Amino acid sequence: MKRITIQDIAKKLELSRNTVAKALNGGKVSNAIKLTVIQKAYEMGYEKLDSALVEEAKKISSMNIGGTILVINKRVNSDFWNRVLAGISDELNENGYRMQLYIIEKEEADAIESIRNIVKEVKGIILLSYLNSEFMEELAASKKPITMLGAPRKGEEYLHFGNIVAIEARYAISRILQGLILRNKKTYAFVGGISNYNFFMRYEAMRQTLNEHKIEIDERLMLINEPVARYYNLHAIERLLENIPYIPEVFVCTDDDIAESVATALMKKDREIAKKTIIVGFDNTIIPDFFESEILTVNVNIEGLGRRLVITMFDSIRRPDMDHVLIKIATFPVLEDRKI
Repeated sequence: MKRITIQDIAKKLELSRNTVAKALNGGKVSNAIKLTVIQKAYEMGYEKLDSALVEEAKKISSMNIGGTILVINKRVNSDFWNRVLAGISDELNENGYRMQLYIIEKEEADAIESIRNIVKEVKGIILLSYLNSEFMEELAASKKPITMLGAPRKGEEYLHFGNIVAIEARYAISRILQGLILRNKKTYAFVGGISNYNFFMRYEAMRQTLNEHKIEIDERLMLINEPVARYYNLHAIERLLENIPYIPEVFVCTDDDIAESVATALMKKDREIAKKTIIVGFDNTIIPDFFESEILTVNVNIEGLGRRLVITMFDSIRRPDMDHVLIKIATFPVLEDRKI
């Protein structure tokens, strides 16, 4: 009979050999990964499995008695959201909680009925997409602690529902634009919906910085009035660029996903123009060398953001008498090897 190796376990779990080796040899991995690897190694008959590891797996499994945290999000597929969820999952697992993910597919009204029974069984709720006030009233009626990643534009209004964790943007955006102004860049566009509190901060930071430096803002280049989802459609971005009066020197985008679409649309439109255009994104999730345009971005500790949501939730679970808080996560411009 074939002897089971670490590589066999890694292949079965679709993990790297290095990750499996760490889990079986005392390396630093999350409890969730360690438990999964040990259980699979035991099932496959891995001969070198230390009995002490089996006991540790039993202990980790028994730790999951804290309860379940419901995580609600709208359907999105991006590296940013996958990493936020990874941070949430790791922090919950390490503290003896489980994550239950609920994806809102279409209408929020339909989701209320589905979620109503789920909410009864959970210890708290984390919202990754802000929802309308009627939905929030329904969730708040459950008396379960709520922590939100962002909120509507006037985010403070949602503090009576629960905690808000926001992504600070004013310093990073201002720092990047100040550098571009020093390079004598005078024409700027903004691309992305701003109904979200986090995104509005980025838009507001751009306008404030340009105003402070007496840079005229051409309102025809403020591409902010489309439904948010349209900005994540390449064809929609192409149409927006076709309808603006001219291509500015700088595009400021609400995040790197939109920055990527703008860069792609410019390459398809005119590669020479693309080479001259600077694009500012946010989140530090794309590889700028792929594009013709110069792309600047802002670094966010994305997994740490997920963990912060959980930690803030735990504070409310442990001290329900405490006031809700608005926390802003620090971000910094990615300036290494750049011209600013």
